[in-house]
This record gives sequence, structure tokens and C-alpha cells, in this order.
Amino acid sequence: MIIVNTGDGKGKTTASIGQIVRALGHGFKVCLIQLFKGEVFYGEQNILTKLEGLDFFSYAKKHPYCIKGVALEQVNRECIPAMEKLAELADSPKKYDMVVLEEFNIALRDGFIDKASFLELIKKLSQKSDIVVTGRSAPMELVEMADLVAEMREIKHPYQKGIAARRGIEF
Repeated sequence: MIIVNTGDGKGKTTASIGQIVRALGHGFKVCLIQLFKGEVFYGEQNILTKLEGLDFFSYAKKHPYCIKGVALEQVNRECIPAMEKLAELADSPKKYDMVVLEEFNIALRDGFIDKASFLELIKKLSQKSDIVVTGRSAPMELVEMADLVAEMREIKHPYQKGIAARRGIEF
């Protein structure tokens, strides 16, 4: 199954982490490949890296639209190992019951990874593992390919009142 968590609202990562916990609770083997979440220490990383049955990989830790001074070329280079890891999983015998691709929709939207290559790998990998892809702006081709798509829609957010991101809530 291919699951996509997308939209402009909060909760995409939170939903994928819930899916990871549920899968691990059933004894499944899970792989999490995360993009753009490395400069600020995200609370979930502290817990997830300690969980038995979960392999955690983090690439391209700085997104240029969130952290000033990061070159687009640098982000392009740093996304290559994430795609290589995805290709390795797609081309090898089944190793994981579930593969979670955190913020890959953002990388697709911003052109840091090739959409056609990504979709080909996802299609191949989904024959042996459940796939969860998160991030805003999921491409229509992925939405059409997916079995389940959830859209998180922002209705109200503290940012609108000038309240900064809070530890334990946004990161």
C-alpha cells in the first residue's frame, strides 16, 4: 500500500510517526528516511532512534527556504544519497515491512529529486513494503498512484498570531 500524508496543515509527520509506532507494535521492521529535519533537534528523533525494529536515516538536513544561506546545489547533492537508499531498498530483497519517506513531497515539489525516478522506485518498492510519503504539495502523479491519501488542512495556527514554533509541539 502507498499512503500519502500531505496538505498545508500540521500533522503529516505526527501521523507518519503514529503509523511507525503501530507497525512496530505488531513486530514489523520499519525504515524511516527523513529529509530537511536536522538543524533543529526534533523531539521525535530522540525517541525514534532508540526504537528496536526501526532503521532511521536523515539526509539533506537543511532546506534552503527554512535556513538562510543554504545553496540549492548543496541540497540537490544531499538528496542524492536519499534516492540511492530508496533505490537500494527497491532493488534488494524485502528488508522492511514499512518504509516512511518523510518530507519527500517537499523535495519533489522543489525539484531536489527527480519525480519520474521517485515514482518508479515507489512503485517497485510498494510490491514488497508499505510506503508512507509525507510533506506538503504531493504531486498529482503520486496522489493518483497512492492507495490512501490524507490531506491535513490548516484552519487556524498560532503562527497567524505571531507565536513562534514551540519545542514539543512543532519540533
